[in-house]
Amino acid sequence: MELSSEILPLNKFVFYIRQDHYFLGEFSKFLHSAKQKTNDNKLKEWLDRLYLNTFNFEREMQRQLLDVLGVSLNYPSNTANHELFPCRTTLNYTSYLMNTSSNGTFSDIVSVMAPCPWTYLEIAQKLAKIHIGNEAYRKWVQFYSSTESNRQVAEIKEILNKLGEKEDEKSKAKMKNHFANACKYEYLFWEMAYNLSD
Repeated sequence: MELSSEILPLNKFVFYIRQDHYFLGEFSKFLHSAKQKTNDNKLKEWLDRLYLNTFNFEREMQRQLLDVLGVSLNYPSNTANHELFPCRTTLNYTSYLMNTSSNGTFSDIVSVMAPCPWTYLEIAQKLAKIHIGNEAYRKWVQFYSSTESNRQVAEIKEILNKLGEKEDEKSKAKMKNHFANACKYEYLFWEMAYNLSD
């Protein structure tokens, strides 16, 4: 992986961070609206924790990474890329999340949100085994491989399993479909960022 070898071009990393910063803003709204789909106070508290972590800590980490690199979160107004922000892939992914939050069940919502932190943790855990000299890349890996990230993903897995146990076969199939779609969007998001494409 180019990030672990420190040959990933910085412009691709910056492009990714900017797109992901927008994504996390929409993901925060998604978490907030998801609370309306459950009456379980413990689940509402769990969503509140995820929201605060995403909005206050994860997005702040992104700002710090770009500060290390000496660039802004926003595209300069005189660049051609300015018109492409956010990209179509980012918009499609966030639209899918918000549509699921509006029209799906709570089980659907957890199914569609799970791949995002889950895949990030697995990627970061693999990268954490490798020495990375670039400060921005290293801090990214440290954040997503942290004990806190591990705890969050463990909670998501536990809640997802409990919800699945209560659903009938049709609803379980729907949950699996949402999970698979979100995994596909995660892949497309990485591909978009690497190729600097819409």
